[in-house]
Amino acid sequence: MKTLRTTISLSPEQLSRLQRMADAHGLSVAWLVRQAVGEFLERTENEGKFHPLAASTKDTH
Repeated sequence: MKTLRTTISLSPEQLSRLQRMADAHGLSVAWLVRQAVGEFLERTENEGKFHPLAASTKDTH
C-alpha cells in the first residue's frame, strides 16, 4: 500500500506523550498516529456517524 506524507499539528504535551509511548514500545510516532487514525476511522464508520462538536476535546490539549 502506498502511503502519503501529511503534516499535523500537535500540542507539545501530545507529542511528548506520543514520543514516550513510542520509545517505550520501540515504535515510531508515525506508526502510533497511523494506528490511532485507523481506529478512529473504523469506529466512526462502523457507528455510521461522526459528530465533531461532541468529540471529547477539540484543540484543548
